[in-house]
Amino acid sequence: MNSVNNQVKILSLGFFLLFFGFGAVQYYQVVYFSAKGMAEVGFWSLILIYAFFALFSPLAAVLVARYGAKRCMIFASPFYSFFILTLLVKSVSLVYLASIFLGIAASLLWVGQNSYLIRASDKKSYGSNSGFFNVLVSLGGGLGLIILGFLVSRFSFGMPFLFYAVFPIIGFLSLFLLSDLRMEQKQNYFLLIKKAFTSATALKLASIGFIVNFILGLTLGIIPIEIKNTLGLFYVGVLSSLIYVFPILFSYFSGKLSDIQGREKIIFFSYSLLLLGLISLIISSKPLFLILGIVALTLNWAIIRPILYALAGDITPVGNLESIIALFWTIQNLGVLSALVISQIWKNDMKIVYLISIVITAISFFILLPLLKLRIEKIKEKISQEMLS
Repeated sequence: MNSVNNQVKILSLGFFLLFFGFGAVQYYQVVYFSAKGMAEVGFWSLILIYAFFALFSPLAAVLVARYGAKRCMIFASPFYSFFILTLLVKSVSLVYLASIFLGIAASLLWVGQNSYLIRASDKKSYGSNSGFFNVLVSLGGGLGLIILGFLVSRFSFGMPFLFYAVFPIIGFLSLFLLSDLRMEQKQNYFLLIKKAFTSATALKLASIGFIVNFILGLTLGIIPIEIKNTLGLFYVGVLSSLIYVFPILFSYFSGKLSDIQGREKIIFFSYSLLLLGLISLIISSKPLFLILGIVALTLNWAIIRPILYALAGDITPVGNLESIIALFWTIQNLGVLSALVISQIWKNDMKIVYLISIVITAISFFILLPLLKLRIEKIKEKISQEMLS
């Protein structure tokens, strides 16, 4: 990891701290409200977060391009602490309001992060730098989740949530150490976003993020409850932590390998893991298959997450980085949102949700297959032509 530059290291440290606090709390959110007999509040809070994340990502791209990723990330960070604190207040309306603010803030934070990561990286190291970033974020979230599981079992939710609200503020302060990297030329950012969102090739590639984040929506929504019902509350933290532990072990090497061998090989492997995981969850009434399904899906998350960061840089025509990133994040969050809504509709029959997931995965793969046979340079050329037309 010696090739990772200092700016990427500082960015990664800031997100390590942010998601040590928020990432852990997010995975207990539905369980927390479920224990209070208000599971629907946890679901609707998540739905609001990801709906506003998706809705505001195009505007976030304009703001990041105009004011710089550093400023936008700094502005967004404190909202993560605010959201955690509202969970402790006995006001459903306040939780929903904080969820809306958090979704808007998340659009600024993550569009800014992806933009900054690509701008701070050499083209040949997009994958390895993205992998390094994912290792640090996952290390923060994984440690936070394991420790939170222990604290919740000892002290319930109140004191641990209050403690965890401090860490996004520390992450916020660390982001001030970043250099201010931004695009120099002035452009019509709204027109660029419109062209990115109407590029057929870019939309097809963005479907990777849709299915990956659709599965993430399941891990946030119904899988923690299934773990609780099948194995017990303690195992929610243990098994959910794999979504952080596996990236620590595999993300850097996945990203670096994609720099050397090409992104398409990692994407092919990713779809195999998705199908294995979803098929296992269909028969998850047996603990062994539940564990196997979670292992496959979280391993997929570990290897594909840095590819999505890097892919935005690979395919972006000159001067259009934030518009392509906005497209990717909008589609990704529509994936999470769709999973949360579907899991609410069929919350009493999870097997239907898993079957729907398999169908969506297969459709996404066959849409992508022709593109995955092309070289990245050819794909970038196709997107450039579509955005110029």
